[in-house]
Formats: sequence, C-alpha cells, structure tokens
Amino acid sequence: MSHRIFLAIPITPSLQNAILEWENGFIKLPVRWLVGKNLHTTLVPPWYEEESQIPNCKARLTEAANGSRPFELKFTRVTFGPDPREPRLIWAEGTAPKEIVELRDKLLRVFSRPAEKRTFKTHLTLARFRPETFSSFPVKNLDEKVYWPEKVSSVVLMESHLSRDGADYEVIAEAGLDQI
Repeated sequence: MSHRIFLAIPITPSLQNAILEWENGFIKLPVRWLVGKNLHTTLVPPWYEEESQIPNCKARLTEAANGSRPFELKFTRVTFGPDPREPRLIWAEGTAPKEIVELRDKLLRVFSRPAEKRTFKTHLTLARFRPETFSSFPVKNLDEKVYWPEKVSSVVLMESHLSRDGADYEVIAEAGLDQI
C-alpha cells in the first residue's frame, strides 16, 4: 500500500486560535475552512511512498532536522491565492526567512525530491473552495493585514488522506530543530 506524504511545519495552538478569531469575520464565505491539525506550512509537496519505506522516511526526517535551528515565521497578509485572478484558496502569506529556505532545500536533498521550478513562497492555507464558486462570493478582493508570528521548532512528516470532502492530514513523524 502506498501513502501520500509530504513535509511541513506544524502550526502551534496559539496561531490556530488567532486564525479562528480572524475567520469569524469571514464565516459566511462558501469555503471549506482548515482547522486544527490540518493547518500547516508545506515545505515539500506530496508524493507517494510505499508502506515499507515509511520507517526510512521517519529516519530521514530526523537526519534533515539535525543541524537546523529554530526560526520565526511572520504571516502578514491574508489574501486569495495562489492566483488572485482565479483563486481557489484563502491563505496567509509571509516572509521567507533564509532558515526556511535552507530547511526546505535540505529536506529536498535528504528525501531526493525534485526542486520546484517556482520560487518558494511562505504561505499557510486557511480555506479551500472550487474556483467556479468564486463568482458567488460577496467579497472579491481580499487583502487583510495580519501579524501572526510563529516560532518554528520542528518539522513534520504528514500523510494526506484524500476524500470527497477534502483532505485530512495526519502527522506520522515529528523532528525537533536543534535548540542549541
């Protein structure tokens, strides 16, 4: 059996609460809000891995985290994405500190994953929707300033469980960044 896995930064409960508070102002939008454990910042996009390789993936996660230091992300804007002209997400954008780019590059190497062609953009998906429903939205322009700092002290291996109702994510391994 194969598993759809990816590498991400988990979101702390305090940031989850800040997001929930912000979402209260937009609760009437016809979107599927992500909550709790499903909130994350993807570093390496999903791929399929055989069950027998999952323990090896867990070991590689620890190897990749070793030597990487904690850092801070700052989410500063909530907008439609990834293409504001044809959106399918509501997401929070932030700066990409060199530490996140270095961690992502290290994860790509350790997991032998191909580098993405587009520039890395720090983002956090808050909601998903079908692009064809956007025409019915009462809000067509979303550019909300936020200040959501997030201390990053670990990286996770997540499994994506796909269904008709959307994806549900499960952390299957977590590795702390060096606290030195």
